[in-house]
Formats: sequence, structure tokens, C-alpha cells
Amino acid sequence: MAIKMRCAESTRSFLFIFVPNTGIMQEFFNSEFLHNTVRQWCWLAGVILFVILFKKYISKMISLLLFKIVEKTEAGDLVEEFLRLILKPLQYFIVLQTIYFGVKTLHYPFVENDEVIKGYVITFLYGAYRLLLIFNAAWIVSRIGDFFVLVLKHRAAKTEDPWDDQLVVFLKDLIRMLVWTIAFLSVLGVVFGVNIYSIVAGAGIAGIAIAFAAQETLQNVFGSISIFTEKPFVIGDLIETEGITGKVVKVGFRSTRIRTIDTAYMTIPNKNIVNNKLSNLTRRTSRRIILNLGLSYNTTSQQLQKIVNEIKTYGENHPQKNEEINVAVNNFGTYAIEVLVEMHFNYMEWEKYVVLRNDVLLKINDIVKNNEAEFAVQSGVVK
Repeated sequence: MAIKMRCAESTRSFLFIFVPNTGIMQEFFNSEFLHNTVRQWCWLAGVILFVILFKKYISKMISLLLFKIVEKTEAGDLVEEFLRLILKPLQYFIVLQTIYFGVKTLHYPFVENDEVIKGYVITFLYGAYRLLLIFNAAWIVSRIGDFFVLVLKHRAAKTEDPWDDQLVVFLKDLIRMLVWTIAFLSVLGVVFGVNIYSIVAGAGIAGIAIAFAAQETLQNVFGSISIFTEKPFVIGDLIETEGITGKVVKVGFRSTRIRTIDTAYMTIPNKNIVNNKLSNLTRRTSRRIILNLGLSYNTTSQQLQKIVNEIKTYGENHPQKNEEINVAVNNFGTYAIEVLVEMHFNYMEWEKYVVLRNDVLLKINDIVKNNEAEFAVQSGVVK
């Protein structure tokens, strides 16, 4: 009997230690900490923790629902790209909303007895929330815009007009500029209480000052519009402007980026391209090689004539010949008999042109040497 009683007491002690007492637990959760019950704090922490842990899966489900609107179009096979663009900003949006609505259910600590300070705290927190919300929404809209630009890029890839590819890049920059400009104006109006309509309506001198300050930016914008309307070049063209030669790789809202012959990337403001002389080398129908050969005065007339004829024959029979070949004795210079060589070949990329020029120079050198003539010491080759 004594043994049974001791066992019963041990069991009660075990249950008291390891099984929570409902009354004690209720009292604990109903107790206050920083003007809020422990239950409220636990609920808030639990919801935030849940969202942080599963935000990726929640945002992915929402993203897939959003993608339903485009899955039957040509963008149907771009779901992975859509998720890559939209997941990150959507995750921040979900966490932001969770924290906002969770904190909104709490009593603000330390300020319950001071309505002035409480008002400042609420205004600050609400203003910070709206600021983050506006920029987060702009981020989401900007990424959606990037996705539709990607869809247009895939469509443009199926056409032969290079202007389609160029327009896609321009639209991407335009959408981003519009989205973030609207976001900035929204922050001024919603968060800081600035009357945007009165600023726009009564800009007056301030508007003129702003326009003057942004003069260069506006010139670049109008320059980009001019490039798109007049079409002096497209992406991939080889152009020369301001002493810079290179291939166009991007035409943006403010500037144009080109890759020079030595593979360096140069960014040129659009206003400079529009206002300065520009040569589109890609649209040339031919490549020209001009040489001014200086032969020694020891060269006889027979040697000169033979050299001229052989160089002309070589040019006439060249498979890349484009126009008439001109080779003739041009002048008696101070140190040399000058022979002018002018050859026109079919247009080709710069790399191929360099190889062609090399071959032509080596061939002319062989012709001169084979005729036992010599170049004058003071002569040079002029491009």
C-alpha cells in the first residue's frame, strides 16, 4: 500500500513538472509586456516567422497566379524568367504587409500616456510604411515591365528589322524612367504631403529653373527621339563620331554605347551624336585603300610601267573588287617617284578589312621587289 502511495505521488510530481498547468499558461499569456499581452507578442512573432520562412513559396504561388494572364500568349514558355524577375520584390512586399498589419494590432509602448508623442510615433511609422510600400510597388511594376519587354524582345528576334531590337532597349529604359518618376512624385505627395498639382500648375520661375538645370538631360532625351525617328544607325552598325569608331551595342534614353575596335566600351550622350558629324561605316558600299608609293629615282621608266601594270592587274582580278582600280605615276617628289594606288573593295567588317589591307600591301611589296625596284628612304604609305 505504501508503495502504491509513493508511486502516485511520483506521478503527480512528474505531471506537475512536465505537463503545463492550464491556469498558469492562461495567466502567462494574459500577462502584459510593453503594454501588450504575451499572447499578442507571440501571435505577431509567429506570423512574421511563418511568413519569413515560407515567403518564397507564398510569393511563388502568387507569381504563378499572376502568370496565368500571359500563359496562353507567346510568353507562355517564359515562366522561369517571370518568376526570376517577380519573386524577390514580391517576397519583400509580403513581409512588409505582414509586419505592418501585425504591428498595427499592438499598443505602442512607452507613449500611451502622451498623446503628442504617440501622434509623432504613429505618423513616423505610417510614413515609413508608405515610403517602403511605394518603392516596393514601383519595384514590382518595374519588374513586370521588364518581363513584357522580354516578351517583345523574343518577338523582335523573329523579325529581320534591327530597329525592333533597338526599340525594345529604348522601351525598357522608358518604362523604368516613368515608373520611378511616378514613384518619386508619389513619395513627395503621399509621404511628405507636398501638393504635386500646385507645383505642376504654378511652376513659374521654379519650373524654368528646373528645366534649365535639366537642360542637358532633356537634350539627350530629344536626341534619343531624333535617333529613333531619323534612324541614322541601328544596333550592330559601325559608326564614327567625335573621333571615335566602334559598333553600336545599345541606344538608351540618355546615351548610346559603342564598342570600339580595341574592344573598349564608350558611352556617348545622344545630344552629342545628333549635333556632331556622324559616319555610318556599315552603310558604305565599299572599302577603299589609298596608297602613295614612293619609289627610288633609280627606278627606270620600264620598271615603273611594269609595276603600275602588275598592281592594276592584281586589283582588277581581285575577287573583292568593287569599283574601278586606279594606279598611275602621280608626282615627282623631293625624295621619290610617287605612284598613286586607289582600290575599292566590297564592304566588309573591320577585322576582315585589316586582313585584306595586309594582303594588298604584301602583294605590292612583292611586285616592287620582283621588278628589282626599291622604295625611297623618305617615302611613306598614306592611308
